Amino acid sequence: MIKKTIFAILALSICLTSCDSWVENAETPSNTVTREQLNKATMIANVQSNKLSDGPLVANVRTLQGTAAAGVFLALGTTVDELTEGTIPNTLLYRQIVNDNVTPRSGTQDGLWDQLQNYYARSKELIEVAEQIPTGNAQTEISKMYGQYMGHLHAGYALQLLAETFSSTPETGDGGVIINKALLSRQDLYTQANEHYEAAAKAITSSVMQGFNGIDRDAAYRQIMTYELKLSIHQGDYNRAATLIDKAINNSNGNIEVIYGNDGGDNPLYSAIGPNARNVQVSPSLEAARTSSAMVKALPLKHASVDKQNPNRYNIYAAALTRKGALVLTDIDEIHLIKAELIIRGLITGNALNEVNTVISQYDSSSQLTTAPSLNDIADLRRIFLAFRGERTADIRRGLEQGTIATTWQNRKIKWLPMPERELSAMNM
Repeated sequence: MIKKTIFAILALSICLTSCDSWVENAETPSNTVTREQLNKATMIANVQSNKLSDGPLVANVRTLQGTAAAGVFLALGTTVDELTEGTIPNTLLYRQIVNDNVTPRSGTQDGLWDQLQNYYARSKELIEVAEQIPTGNAQTEISKMYGQYMGHLHAGYALQLLAETFSSTPETGDGGVIINKALLSRQDLYTQANEHYEAAAKAITSSVMQGFNGIDRDAAYRQIMTYELKLSIHQGDYNRAATLIDKAINNSNGNIEVIYGNDGGDNPLYSAIGPNARNVQVSPSLEAARTSSAMVKALPLKHASVDKQNPNRYNIYAAALTRKGALVLTDIDEIHLIKAELIIRGLITGNALNEVNTVISQYDSSSQLTTAPSLNDIADLRRIFLAFRGERTADIRRGLEQGTIATTWQNRKIKWLPMPERELSAMNM
């Protein structure tokens, strides 16, 4: 496992691809890797006959994905009714989101913006390094193609996270996001994200990878298709989602997650909404929404006292999260719920009741539904079983969630986070 210090050095020193002004103006420290050292196949992966392990560049991008995704999930969860400010907070961002007064000049969102831009920059950089490595033996060619697969996959996800989190017009989201000092519309970002996903799929299914047994190509391909599926769902493009659902992960491929074990850091969600959380907590509304035994078991929540003199002052925390546990981006539960939704919408054939009960029965068979689910039922199930992944915000934006929360959302002043003032100012320079 690559040490965190190496991650930090690489993040500071590798500036081949720029994403905004702070990246473009960064200077490379003299005590870090050179361009010649960087353009080595082993920086991407170590390849043996039937074994592949990540090199420093890929390992760094994987870590940046988890950090950026967790930051987005927390911010989006606070924007809706999933998370709220902690009882004894120290972070102004969550307070400003809850109070609906985040502004470009507040500076509270700068850290998340920088994480996302850095994640995107390092992903694009991985693509460039892979392309520039000289042609060599079979192992080198596999490293090059693996780098393109991983680089494009993560560049696409970084653009998707940027599009779903920030906007130059946060009141309506009609604006865009600044990439390389250019303001790109949300649709442009989604289009580019899909192009990266397709490039990743092309790389992993290439002739170079076909003869190599050191990676599960089918699982990798299905994971890419799952990223595309989720993006289609978030956009409300259900016809396209219907073409992707059978290509997504299944019970044979497992979940899509980021590991923070061994020498890595803690699961960022655990640090934020675990038992020692103070800045942000699970909302009472989400706690109350667990209306069945299955929901309570799927989303176990507990109260942590923050004031021994006043036991009524407590934070609600997610009890299932562990310090070194994986950060889950997608799992099989989500695929079953997407299938059920597409069946209800009349876009694929199947039994929606069976799909949702497959999810519910994992936790408590007595909580299974007895009648065919509606879209409202799907919204309720997704809220609990897919908590803390940014899906709640996506469901409200695409209109799946109706009622009071949808009205509250429409009445919000800030529906996306505003980009930092320094980025908006850079556009006019």
